[in-house]
Amino acid sequence: MKTQRKKKRQPKAPKEIAVALDSTTTIFSSDLLTPEEERELLALFWECKSELVRALIRYFPKLRSHRPALEPWPMAQFIRDYCDVDTRKSLPVRRLHDRYIHCKHRLASANIRLAAHVAKRFRHHALGYGDLLQEAVCGLMQAIDRFDVSHGTRLATYATWWIRQTLQIAVARQSHLVSLSPHHLQELGLLQQESEALAHGGQHLPSPQELASRTGSSLEHLTHLQTATRAPVSLNAVLDDDSDFKLTEAMPDNDSTILRNNNERQEALGFLMENLRPRERKVLDLRFGLTGNGTHSLRQIGHLLRISKERVRQIQNRALEKLRSSAERVGWEPSLLLGT
Repeated sequence: MKTQRKKKRQPKAPKEIAVALDSTTTIFSSDLLTPEEERELLALFWECKSELVRALIRYFPKLRSHRPALEPWPMAQFIRDYCDVDTRKSLPVRRLHDRYIHCKHRLASANIRLAAHVAKRFRHHALGYGDLLQEAVCGLMQAIDRFDVSHGTRLATYATWWIRQTLQIAVARQSHLVSLSPHHLQELGLLQQESEALAHGGQHLPSPQELASRTGSSLEHLTHLQTATRAPVSLNAVLDDDSDFKLTEAMPDNDSTILRNNNERQEALGFLMENLRPRERKVLDLRFGLTGNGTHSLRQIGHLLRISKERVRQIQNRALEKLRSSAERVGWEPSLLLGT
């Protein structure tokens, strides 16, 4: 019998990731680091960071007043704020900055799979996976800046928390029309878990009162939270699958409503004005500008009609009282007339 020779497995080529380094693009391997390699790289990264801070202060004395504390995050912020294009014109500063960026991006590329793994857990939210991965990488870079070598823990353990925190904030801000805090996002997750537990246990959808009692929240707070996360509805959406009737056609036209009300008011006012005497109609016309000629004061009307100001007031009040009485007889609201 012929024996089949087992084919030797070819070793997989290491995956690589392209990282922008200043104006060039550097290719880093995304293979995981061993604990020893990671400790060595973290020690080198800390050494580069410390030397870069000292070089900035030494070559630019004006930065001495901004000297950061000897802690990872303040030093990273100091480098980000003051190691700009002008300061990197100094050759020693530029070399240290290149080494600093090189170590930082090597640490990031070795942990890029961790960022992608954590980002997959948030795929059930409204954000796309590409946006989630970008936010996860931002959290990873911040974890690298904040990591303290003296803690004695793995970078991946520390970075997981920061990546998750960054993703929670991104989802809370961008998944809903209303911006939510991470605390509200956690409340939504708890509500979803309790709702699923009640639905599976009692074979019925839980009521808002049941959810409020299970989560310890007030019914009002629960209602506001559910309203803020309600899915938006397009005005062009059809109300029924069997028809083309859109939601916009059911919305009231405010301009048409106002125009119709004005026309009805003018028609009603014209009908009631027929019961007045000519002088009473003339006084109301001049006083309130019913024919579009503008309003006049009592003194001006009195001058035009050759009567006193007080007499104009009496005619006006008697005419308005007649209008109110006529409106009440036909069942109209007196307040609709002339704003009275």
